[in-house]
Amino acid sequence: MGAQLSADGVTALRRLAQVSLLFAVASLLATAAALMLLPYAASSGQGIVVGVGLLVGASAFAFGVMISLRKPRARRLGFFLVAMAFIAALLFGLLAVAVPESAAAFVGWTLVLLAYAAFAAHRLVRWPAAVRDEPKAELGIFISYRRDDSRETVGRIHDHLREGFDEQRIFLDVDRQAAGEDYRVVIGRALQQADVVLVVIGMRWLTIADPGGLRRLDDADDMVRIEIETALARRLRVIPVLVQGAAMPGEDALPRSLRPLSFLSALPVRPDPDFRPDMERLVAALLGEEPAGADAEAAMPGTA
Repeated sequence: MGAQLSADGVTALRRLAQVSLLFAVASLLATAAALMLLPYAASSGQGIVVGVGLLVGASAFAFGVMISLRKPRARRLGFFLVAMAFIAALLFGLLAVAVPESAAAFVGWTLVLLAYAAFAAHRLVRWPAAVRDEPKAELGIFISYRRDDSRETVGRIHDHLREGFDEQRIFLDVDRQAAGEDYRVVIGRALQQADVVLVVIGMRWLTIADPGGLRRLDDADDMVRIEIETALARRLRVIPVLVQGAAMPGEDALPRSLRPLSFLSALPVRPDPDFRPDMERLVAALLGEEPAGADAEAAMPGTA
């Protein structure tokens, strides 16, 4: 996952988008002007000029729009555009030699093509790390947590996951539960679409009690308990996520239906400055990739 896009990065991308859109318009005008300067050229020659000019113009326009909308694969299109701009510069350079009376116009446009290609290539090499060049992963992620235990940390985790995963496939109860809906139905429906369940465990996750003094985990109707029970029963992939320095609960500390949770390896997500590296390891685990800093040990189960 990339870091948050800086103000300088935003300005650089905006400038590249604006220049690309202007270049797209200029490319179309230059193509039309070239045809006027080649009235007696063979139809095949005119077709090459039109084809290259339209391809460069269309690519530049698409590139500018994709940058503005922060679309994935924009950088790939940019490299293609740079290559086409160099090819077009070569073509117009040859035309300057072939049609001496119009050499000034063709040389001028050749220089514009080379200047844009150099500018775009420079920006592509210095592409902001925060702007992804790949589509967001379509992994169904269900986040189970207690609001009174880890609400703020879960908010940060959710925001980070949205950078690389389809937001519509990340379930967070406060986002999806409408007023008056039975939370058991909502949970069941969401888990049907989930590929993995993150169980976020903070310092008070195990001990939070209701007004009557009963530990919430011991209540069969507790929302978090139902979430985890359902996920385990459906054999979904469950990843405990330890926050605020919490440890994995031992088997004896959990209701019988939740005891399999205590045997799962957990991943810690610590506060800054460790938050982002920990999230990168979590994302790598979600994607089934070898995490960066693989020598960092995951929290062992049953250590509470």
